[in-house]
Amino acid sequence: WDRSSHVLTGDADRIGAAKSLVAALTAGASLGCSRRGRHRYSPNCSAARAYAEECEIGVLASADLCQDGSGRATPSSSSSAGGATGGQFDDLEFTPPTDLDLLLRAFRYYTQCSMLLMSYVPVFLKGRLAGEESRELEEEWHEMHSRGAKTIEALIIELKGFYVKVGQVIATRSDLFPQEYSKQCAAMIDSVNPLPFSVVRRVVEDDLLGGLPLEDVFESFEREPLGSASIAQVHKARLHDGLEVAVKVQRPNVEPRLMSDISVIKNFSMLTREVFPVDYYLVCRELEDQLKEEFDFNAEASGMDRIADALARGGKRPPVHVPKSIPGLTSRRVLCMDFVPGAPLSQLREELKRRGIEIKPGSAAEQIFGRKLLRSLTDAFGIMVFEEGFFHADPHPGNIFIRPDGSVALIDFGQTKQLNIRFRKQLAQLMVKVSDYNILAAKDAIAAKESLVALGGFAQNMGVEFLPSAGPSCAGALALWLFDSSRKDLPDGYEANELSPQCPVRDVAMFPREFVLLCRMTLLIRGLAMRLNVGWSLADAWREPSLRLLEGSSVTPQKGGVSKRPFWRRLFGKD
Repeated sequence: WDRSSHVLTGDADRIGAAKSLVAALTAGASLGCSRRGRHRYSPNCSAARAYAEECEIGVLASADLCQDGSGRATPSSSSSAGGATGGQFDDLEFTPPTDLDLLLRAFRYYTQCSMLLMSYVPVFLKGRLAGEESRELEEEWHEMHSRGAKTIEALIIELKGFYVKVGQVIATRSDLFPQEYSKQCAAMIDSVNPLPFSVVRRVVEDDLLGGLPLEDVFESFEREPLGSASIAQVHKARLHDGLEVAVKVQRPNVEPRLMSDISVIKNFSMLTREVFPVDYYLVCRELEDQLKEEFDFNAEASGMDRIADALARGGKRPPVHVPKSIPGLTSRRVLCMDFVPGAPLSQLREELKRRGIEIKPGSAAEQIFGRKLLRSLTDAFGIMVFEEGFFHADPHPGNIFIRPDGSVALIDFGQTKQLNIRFRKQLAQLMVKVSDYNILAAKDAIAAKESLVALGGFAQNMGVEFLPSAGPSCAGALALWLFDSSRKDLPDGYEANELSPQCPVRDVAMFPREFVLLCRMTLLIRGLAMRLNVGWSLADAWREPSLRLLEGSSVTPQKGGVSKRPFWRRLFGKD
């Protein structure tokens, strides 16, 4: 192994060179990452239970969820790197899909979804004839959603591929899909059917190690994945120097399958785009663009390392932990990075219950934990947006880990976005204006309302346009909705509920694309704050970094935007 060029040398000395490499890989943190996965925990933690009785939040802050009562790390189903078996069935994983395969998948999707849509026709017509919703009709809708959700789940499990990714979107975007669908697909957030270990071994050895046996670089390599997803799965491993790492392995031939799947779903969504209240076609277009970026693990490693360095700049303690890639052990289809122990936020409550620790909704413990979590995420994204101009563009509860010491980690950097300096400064100005409103609202109601109305002109300079139905304070109500979840009542009769016809986002005609990308992050924080019953203002929290960015700078108004289709219909899509 030539460390200067990061390439393998000839066959004669490749084993000795590789062993020299792993012995030299001693730098870097020992904590790390897994993709939407989890560590295996022991149910025995009497010390944690005792401490929970004394102070619930103390458990959340200090209990080591990855250890048993003895304090030793709980063993998981690991194995040495050896022992893999191959066979003719494993070769199927490496066989590219034929045109006929893709055609049959598309036909199956079209027929099943068409039949599902047709099943909704009777209850839809019944509602149109009734003229208004009744309790009986509402129950029929819920029953149809429950049946439809099971049909979609079965179809996703059958087809796999990108359809699993769609299931994960359905599970995490309950504002875009009926609750029954989100709940039915919830199990897809953290894991899907894993690859056989023999396939994993072959991908790692061929794509990362240049033909070297797994044992020459890894002391151990767990056969069971920590988590598996539509594109890749993650295994825990240990290098010969003792460093624990997470190895992300891409599924063979996944790119043509997934790109074909998303094309099928996008075309079906285009044909039915006027049927639904949400424009799923544009959602699919955004997913298609993002998906193209997730197949290159070299790019993911670069983005992950950049954000980790930005959060730790100046020697300060980062608000969230971000794993870093292991030098020389990254390729297009394999990514070796620091290992992060802990539990994903999506599974934290269930894991605590399994350990005999129950945090009641609305309790003081939940409030304290919620504020700590929101502060960590807010500070981290504040640095990414206002200081670095480069941020994690796919945040969701499966990508947020709670580590054994109670600190927060952010994983899975397959989707990252760059923000230009002009937009960052405009956003900083907006944060200051919203924060100023919060100060005025407590002192002078008239001046506060005037400041909200004045936001209309500023919003237009940012490229935002509103529908004729928009009220005079729509821009201000929209800003409060996006950046201040502490307010349940918005001006001009607007409502904070995104599904309400009175939500201010429904009066937006055109919106800058950068804002659409940023909304995924702001709405994550907003959703967490509401779920944890914590009043949280991003504008107030981001006031200081905004002022630092604006100090001595001027902003040139930015014109233009994206399609004039109503923004509320394409909040998570793009033109």
